[in-house]
Amino acid sequence: MLRAVVLLLAATAASAFMGAPVAHRAATKASMTMGLPPPVGRQGGMDELGVLSPVGFWDPFNYATSPEQFRRYREVEIKHGRVAMAATLGYIVAETGLRWPAALTLDGSVSFSDIPNGIAAIPAIPGLGWVQIVFLVGCLEAGPLAQSEDAAPGDLGWKYFGVKYEDGDVKADKLNKELSNGRLAMFGILGMLVEDKLTGSFLPLGVPGVDQMTL
Repeated sequence: MLRAVVLLLAATAASAFMGAPVAHRAATKASMTMGLPPPVGRQGGMDELGVLSPVGFWDPFNYATSPEQFRRYREVEIKHGRVAMAATLGYIVAETGLRWPAALTLDGSVSFSDIPNGIAAIPAIPGLGWVQIVFLVGCLEAGPLAQSEDAAPGDLGWKYFGVKYEDGDVKADKLNKELSNGRLAMFGILGMLVEDKLTGSFLPLGVPGVDQMTL
C-alpha cells in the first residue's frame, strides 16, 4: 500500500513535465488529447519531444505557464532522468559487491569495500568524502555539464555515443527514448529507495536475504 501511494504521488509530480512547449499549444492542443499520439511537427518531431502516447499532452496543473518556465522544467526533467538512470545502474552494480580497490580515507582506515550499498552508505562515508562529492558535483555543474541558454534543453554539445545527430525523426526518436527511460528511472530509483528504507535492501521481499520489513 505504501509503495502504491508513493508511486501515485510521484506520478502526480511528474505529470508537469509531460506537456508540449507552450509556444506550440495553441496549434496542437486539439489534436494532443489523452490517449492519442502527438502529430509530427515541422521539425520531424523535434518540436513535440516528450509528448508521447498513450498519455499524450497532459499538464493538469498548468505548471508550464510560459515558454521560459517550460524550458526550465524540461532541463530539470532531463537532468533528473539522467541522474536517476545512473543511480539505478549504480544501485544494481554496487549490490554485486563491486568496489574500487582503494582506500576512502588518507590513513587507509576506511576502504571502498567497507561502504555498504544503498541508504546505509550515507552515514558510512566520512565527512571529508562528502565534501569531495559535493565539490565534484559543483565542478561538473559549472563545467562540462553546464546548460547553455543557446542550446536545446539537455544538449551539452557532446556526441551521442560518438554520433552527432541532425534535427529530424532519428534525433527526435533518440531524445524521446532518453526522456522515457529517464522518467522510468525516476520511478525506479524512488522505488529502490523506499524498498531499501523498509527492508534494508532495494531488492523486493522474498528475495534471499530480504525476508522482513522494518519501519
